[in-house]
Amino acid sequence: MNMDKVHEAAFRVIGDTAGAFTMTLGYIGDRLGLFKAMAGAGPLKSAALASKTQLNERYVREWLRAMVAAEYIDYDPATDTYKMTEEQAFVLANEDSPLFVGGALQFTALSICNVQKIAEAFRKGGGISYSELDEEIPCAIERLFRPGYINFLSKDWLGAVPGLLARLEAGAAIADVGCGRGQSTVIMGKSFPKSTILGIDYHKPSIEKARKLATNQGLRNVEFLQAAAHEIPAGKKFDLICSFDCIHDMVDPKATLKAIHGAMADDGVYIWSEPNASAHAHENRNPVGKMFHSISPMHCMTVSLAHNGAGLGTVIGEQGARSLAKEAGFSRFEKLPIQHPLNQFFALRK
Repeated sequence: MNMDKVHEAAFRVIGDTAGAFTMTLGYIGDRLGLFKAMAGAGPLKSAALASKTQLNERYVREWLRAMVAAEYIDYDPATDTYKMTEEQAFVLANEDSPLFVGGALQFTALSICNVQKIAEAFRKGGGISYSELDEEIPCAIERLFRPGYINFLSKDWLGAVPGLLARLEAGAAIADVGCGRGQSTVIMGKSFPKSTILGIDYHKPSIEKARKLATNQGLRNVEFLQAAAHEIPAGKKFDLICSFDCIHDMVDPKATLKAIHGAMADDGVYIWSEPNASAHAHENRNPVGKMFHSISPMHCMTVSLAHNGAGLGTVIGEQGARSLAKEAGFSRFEKLPIQHPLNQFFALRK
């Protein structure tokens, strides 16, 4: 037995243990406003931060020490003060930053809380329905994906399809399948005021939030439908249909893709994003691949299996997407030249 490899395996687990606890403390810092209170505030002592956030100083001090060890914030031993750098704040406190991770902290910590239910599903099958998850989970997912939508969706992602932006600017019919709380739908509504955008999601609380978001933005070209993803309204053909990082979660992804195919205009395009990973786990031995494979049984797979669904799991890769597209009847499948650390994007046509 190679003891170097034994030690390597053991310390890999220790590192992951540290990461799990760091994420839960990061969630606390995010939800209690500690990161935002530190952003731009300069050097702070623990008592000052506790006073600023109206939290218990002893807990704040220990939280600060953990965040220093995790390299989330900085510490000056000469003055016994803690500081968040501009770069750290860009990641941990700025909700509009393309690299904001508050949603990841929130989603991870709350998903871990389901470990006993997931273990029971290992024994008996089934899963946890999306509607049975912690009520914060939809908010966490919204915060996880919102930075990408507000920074890249309208220009970079949709702009990767030649001629599409001009078509949307002139006025087109758009459907956003699996729209969640409506961030992507509303972004498209604001970016393309001459187009009409329909957001579709089966989760009632999310659709209610989406409608409020559109109303607050004063948008009249956006509407939302509470329905299963495959229940795209008949009788209307869409120039663009989008689904961002949700097909693999669905109970019946094949039916959804067939419905999308049927709802597209003859010259329409379907833009579909999936996690940026290979269909083969051994090719995903990197932080992003490790993250997606670990999320799968804790969220993406279980919400599908809870309804006796396909349970594709988080990682289907380009290979899985191509296979599903062919079964749904699409004749053209293109991987778009979009460089994104977490997602890959496909353009499909009839």
